[in-house]
Amino acid sequence: MERRNFLKNVALTTGSMALFPIIANASMVKPSKDEKIPKGMVTLYFEFRIMGKYKDNLLEEVNRYLKILKKKKGFLSLSLKNMVGDSTMVKNYPTELKGVLKSAYFDASKEGSLPLFYSLFIRFNNYHDLTSSEATRWFSRLISKYDKLSKNYHEGVYTTVSAGDREHIYTTKSEIEHFLRHQKDKPTNRYVTVNNHVSIYTKDKNIFNKESTSLLKVAQNTFRPAKGDFDYNPKFKFGIPGSYQNLHYRKAVTTEILQSAFSDNGKTHYLFHGVWESVYDHENSHIDPRFRANVMKIFPYIIQGPVEPFYETIILDNN
Repeated sequence: MERRNFLKNVALTTGSMALFPIIANASMVKPSKDEKIPKGMVTLYFEFRIMGKYKDNLLEEVNRYLKILKKKKGFLSLSLKNMVGDSTMVKNYPTELKGVLKSAYFDASKEGSLPLFYSLFIRFNNYHDLTSSEATRWFSRLISKYDKLSKNYHEGVYTTVSAGDREHIYTTKSEIEHFLRHQKDKPTNRYVTVNNHVSIYTKDKNIFNKESTSLLKVAQNTFRPAKGDFDYNPKFKFGIPGSYQNLHYRKAVTTEILQSAFSDNGKTHYLFHGVWESVYDHENSHIDPRFRANVMKIFPYIIQGPVEPFYETIILDNN
């Protein structure tokens, strides 16, 4: 398998979008001789691409394997997400361009000028249950059915540093297990997922986890209009829907910080995994001065990224 490049740059019909810089240049599912296996819940995460003609077969295969997974010890949840676009605000585009790439990738895929990109999250109660499930072997067999383009995929084991929803912030083992068993982005909700990819030096991991959890709390608890804003309305306790014409946004549905369990040549990779009610809720949140002030605390540690595509969830199962 050619799992050596992390989904290189992809050209769009109207320009280029740097999807996934090379932030994982090898399979990251096993510890090196100097590393220990992670404690607590883990996520087996894949990013891959297939041509559109394989889409129906992919969905059939994932749903078939899901029935097997549900009988596996320690299985918590699975979600498959199809990339649709890319965040503009994380790139600091001018505000008048916010959301311009919200469906650009999916539109290009439908035209046949790009393959389809997917992310797959398979959650387990612990690393031993994950390895016993042989999910990596299943995926390897699955992806081998498709063409050469699909062979170059990313896989890695990630741990959840912290998470949040509109009611709670989750940091303890029991809290995080509850969160992972109750994912809220079921396809019928038509929510928007963002996966913000960043990398840091592993030596900075502890301070980065602390600062990024602080940012998660800000991201999970802010909205517009807020108390003190001239147009605040207490009837909208989670905020007012964002749009191209305003700076409003609703609280994130959920947020999660995922950290690679194993180092990659002295680097640790992160997914800032968020679920929002709409693209513009997300984009407007990144314009908010409260968010920007806190994100500056983690920027000094980031050596690759941020890259933040939009996804739609097409399969979700909480066991």
